[in-house]
Amino acid sequence: MKISTAFCRSVLVALVVAMGTAFAQSAQDADLNWVFASRGHIPKTSLAAGREANGDSLYACRARLANGAETPGKIRPPLVGCSVAFGGLEWSLAAYQVLHDGGPKTIRWVAATEVPQRAYKVGREPDGTALYLCRAKHLDGSVQIGRVASRGCVYGFGGKQEQSPEFEVLVKP
Repeated sequence: MKISTAFCRSVLVALVVAMGTAFAQSAQDADLNWVFASRGHIPKTSLAAGREANGDSLYACRARLANGAETPGKIRPPLVGCSVAFGGLEWSLAAYQVLHDGGPKTIRWVAATEVPQRAYKVGREPDGTALYLCRAKHLDGSVQIGRVASRGCVYGFGGKQEQSPEFEVLVKP
């Protein structure tokens, strides 16, 4: 029996909303502040970590999937949730956290082909493996936000999961 993509998305979103926004403390780094948000809200102090091809800002967010993973992604108006890549698709999750930009910070982006030693842990896989925030240039000229994977930066774009071998990672100085 084949299950429709729309049905799978509906089930995943329902599970995430039902679970609430209980994120594990292990994914919280003392130097980064995450702000709880939902249904498209982007706090005024959110970190603009990427941009669309038209110049609109993309903000770093993370959301908890039904499998327990806490996955980084992106949000921007008028999206109604944090957009994350999982299982070959782009998912929008209504309950999420947005990375807060508290002014001059001890963060920076560095070009990488793998996770640098001083990278911030911003999420986790269901088995507890740390996830790291990355950003990569897409073919349309935008700078998309996602997570570091074994072969590059994985991010959602146009409803699908995309990957780039050239990317930057958020690191401590």
